[in-house]
Amino acid sequence: MILSACGSSHYIQRGADLYGEGRYVEADEVFARTEPRMARAALEQRATYAAYRGATFVALGDLTHAQQWLSVASEIERTRPGTLRDEERTFLDGAWRAYANRLPPAPPASNTAVASSSQVPVPSVATVPASTPVQQRALAPIPQSVPQ
Repeated sequence: MILSACGSSHYIQRGADLYGEGRYVEADEVFARTEPRMARAALEQRATYAAYRGATFVALGDLTHAQQWLSVASEIERTRPGTLRDEERTFLDGAWRAYANRLPPAPPASNTAVASSSQVPVPSVATVPASTPVQQRALAPIPQSVPQ
């Protein structure tokens, strides 16, 4: 990625280069030091910064902050299409895919249905011999009165 050499772009480029080299902790440090400058940076720089900052958090496993920064970049691009160049949009899309791949699997849907009395299974004749006394065929033990 190549940014113009003015303002905050040097710092964004440095962080992006470190990210590209797989030096995510160092990239995060550069981005953290650069963040105060982003308030007055051009929109294009803020979007690029947010994309790389989010991708760095994904690489570090900090998915909460990753989502925050990737959302910032996506929102800038959504409201101002073309703010990110094609390769930056592609990078952002890849960062979102990496984010999705790092999410823990969703728990299986639980069956919260409650059986009504009409849905209680009745023991079949095949599983309970007819010679078994009726009290032993019950699905649940019959409560006995407890002396007090």
